Amino acid sequence: MPNRHISPQSFDDILSDLGDDPAIPDPHGIRKSSTPKSMAQPTPIREKNISLGIFTELIKSSSSILLLVCISLLGGFIALLFLAYESLKTDAKLALEESENQVLALKKELSQFRYDLQDSEDRLYKAIDEIEVSIHSKAVETPLKKIPAPPKPDPHELELRHWRYLGMAQVGGIQQAFFWVSKARVALQLGSPVLGDWHLSEIQKTQVSLTHLKGKTLILKVSKIE
Repeated sequence: MPNRHISPQSFDDILSDLGDDPAIPDPHGIRKSSTPKSMAQPTPIREKNISLGIFTELIKSSSSILLLVCISLLGGFIALLFLAYESLKTDAKLALEESENQVLALKKELSQFRYDLQDSEDRLYKAIDEIEVSIHSKAVETPLKKIPAPPKPDPHELELRHWRYLGMAQVGGIQQAFFWVSKARVALQLGSPVLGDWHLSEIQKTQVSLTHLKGKTLILKVSKIE
């Protein structure tokens, strides 16, 4: 078997790879404990567990955020429900007040209607009493009243109605009216007496007015002689 030359450094490396012999005691602690390969380099299982832990933490963090969002949404929904409730409560209060006002108005109208009805009944009974009294009073015989005889017509008025007015003229600032009376022509001045208590009160081109002392007036229209 040929001789092999091994350097001290290579021999130390080989011993390090083989590890310490437990059968050789080391009371002074000269040997250095070598780190196991399993501790020096992580195994794939440990890396998998680390990745799983990170994923779990991410899930927990996402769940916390989602929980906070849900809580916020729930709080906003509750606030909206509260506002809607307050609005409905206010509307219901206003509707109740309006209904109460309408009831009061109806009560007033009903009271006024009763008063008017009672007043109408009172007036109706009063009218019935007056009718009954009137019927009883008419049933009693009353003495016949004398009807006054119509006044006799004024003979001068009857005669004046046969006069015919011919027209007017103004002489020296005095108005005169011309009449046809009993186949004769008569001229009278304004304000002069005519017959009896009649006098000439007004002269116009188309008519004249004859007035009685008691206030009666007779009007004669202008006419032509045939």
